[in-house]
Amino acid sequence: MDFKVNREEIAAAEVIFDDTQEQSVELDHVLPDYYPEIFKIIKCMTVPKILSYSIGGDRLTYEMAVCIRVLYCSEGSSAVNSVEQKLTYTKTVEFGKPVSEPRVSIVPVTDYINCRAVNQRRLDVRGAVSIKIKVSALDKKEIVCDAFGGGIQLKKLPVTYPSSKLYTTKRVTVTEEFDLGMSKPPIVNILRSDAVIASSDKKVIANKLIAKGEIYINMLYSCKKDDSDSIEAMQFTLPFSQIIDLEGIDERFVCSVEPEIISCEIVPRSDGDGNSKIAECTISLLIICSAYRQASAELAVDEYSTLCKTDSQRSDIKIELPPQQINSSCVVKCSMEYGDGGIDRIYDVWCSVNGVSAKPDTENGNIAVSGNVSYCVMAKSGAGEPIIIEKDESFSVNIPAENINEFSRAEVKLVPVSCSYNLASDNSIEAKAELKITGEITGTMNVSCITDLNIDENSSVKKNSGHALKLYFADENEDLWEIAKKYGTSVSAIVEENEIEDDKLCGKGMILIPIV
Repeated sequence: MDFKVNREEIAAAEVIFDDTQEQSVELDHVLPDYYPEIFKIIKCMTVPKILSYSIGGDRLTYEMAVCIRVLYCSEGSSAVNSVEQKLTYTKTVEFGKPVSEPRVSIVPVTDYINCRAVNQRRLDVRGAVSIKIKVSALDKKEIVCDAFGGGIQLKKLPVTYPSSKLYTTKRVTVTEEFDLGMSKPPIVNILRSDAVIASSDKKVIANKLIAKGEIYINMLYSCKKDDSDSIEAMQFTLPFSQIIDLEGIDERFVCSVEPEIISCEIVPRSDGDGNSKIAECTISLLIICSAYRQASAELAVDEYSTLCKTDSQRSDIKIELPPQQINSSCVVKCSMEYGDGGIDRIYDVWCSVNGVSAKPDTENGNIAVSGNVSYCVMAKSGAGEPIIIEKDESFSVNIPAENINEFSRAEVKLVPVSCSYNLASDNSIEAKAELKITGEITGTMNVSCITDLNIDENSSVKKNSGHALKLYFADENEDLWEIAKKYGTSVSAIVEENEIEDDKLCGKGMILIPIV
């Protein structure tokens, strides 16, 4: 008997590691002699960033930097001074088994930070950072997709999945000098510097990916203005463009580019007149590139033979569904008040996003995104002192999504693209943040597939040979496959005999079952 089985290799999704690590942050810092003494701490800021990571065998090793900046005033002065220190940590995660071609996501978040002055020249900083790590890979399994001969009948499930995945990262450093211009006073101290990806785009060419976009840079610095201590804010725009090698990519792939800011360092430089009117900005970028090619297959999920007994092996696998890209935005507003003497002037307003969660809402077809926006205002009080006003504002937004189920997961990243304000009165501020929401929705489909199939040529299926047709009274929505399997016939024979157009019966009634 001529019996043939066709097999196909399917890439099944597998999460290797999904957990959160914690790292304590401790700094005991003595001010250099040329720094003024500490009288009042205004603000302590921390920014954790992943510098690099690598996977070798069964473990992940990553390096993280935590940048700590403390703003303070000395006694009898309204000038704001800045102290910056960077702490680096190297940590390892063990998977328990080797991993090939993994996709890695490492997101550090500051849990809390406390800062106090031990004395006039010594700072004590204590805090903690959480690092959420997810490592996934494709586990390739061979399954039966078709079979011929021996009266074999197969029930097939059509699926669409990412058949080939490409993933790479590239670290890029971009340096540019910006002139403050005639209207701005020279820099004394850099108080705050950060950058956000304002826009990004991509283009695929053979074996390469071109990533480009714009970076918005924000700088806050102390200065002398009209012979008095003051603070100024500046914004710059910096374009970037990089060619990234990604072997195998072409126009058939669906690709995404996610540039992330690793660090933003601004150093004041002297112009020709000896004034610090030039800001040298160095941006470190990590460009994350991923791509997949979509494929379709029919998986054999059930079998029987109309002639012989069969022997099959099955395996439960998770078929990864093609991801859905998230690209949305929302606006979060906040009202803040300062009642101690009122506000004379606002220098700058900025914000950060924390406590973000994204949950699929299968009933309404949405991804429910929620979190908190932490607003920070640097201002001058009515008494002429520099002050910080802070407030957290919760938010929630629903993002439409298609074909989500109980196994769907959403991974989102929220970045404040802009933060504006309006001084509503002497003691109240209206702030507004525009958040850019990016990420992807991933999902799996659990399928019990046939991985091996044989027929026993020496063991025939017993049939009632006294008739060629049987009458069967079917229930509504009954599956033709189950009927055909029960009576040892084929679905195609029942469909042809009864002129049925679907695999399920529309209503109750009598059908004819041919005995093949």
